Amino acid sequence: MIAQYVPYAMAAVLVAAIVIELRTGKIPNWLTLVPFLLFIVVAANTDDRAALGWQMGLAAAVFAFGILAFIFAGFGAGAVKLMTGIALFVPLNLGLKAIFVFVPALFASTFLIVMLQKIAGSDDSNWHVLSKRVLPMSLPLGVTGLAVLFLL
Repeated sequence: MIAQYVPYAMAAVLVAAIVIELRTGKIPNWLTLVPFLLFIVVAANTDDRAALGWQMGLAAAVFAFGILAFIFAGFGAGAVKLMTGIALFVPLNLGLKAIFVFVPALFASTFLIVMLQKIAGSDDSNWHVLSKRVLPMSLPLGVTGLAVLFLL
């Protein structure tokens, strides 16, 4: 019963992560923990736990990729944890489609953030994204997560 509301809770987590990272430049640890807690709720309320094993395997692969992106590509640790939490809710058959959503979302959000910084950016802005030359990864991750939860 409660598991049917998990996608909406996950959507709230994604929107909160986007707003908080745009404002502060960080995704808080407590927020990246919520998808894992929601996954436990789903696991406790499902009959087919075999499929959850594949979900955890996919999340482990995403985490390994995220660690490499953290080391070599400048991903933040919060983005790696959020990406892993999102992967827990991506069915294995939608994994490739999620990548095809993430890549264009990454390019589009990069373009939008750069344009926003050029138009409204200033060193004294209260919004981290406007005062620093940064690309918040929560934006393309959130778009991907929302697409997987509600569109794909």
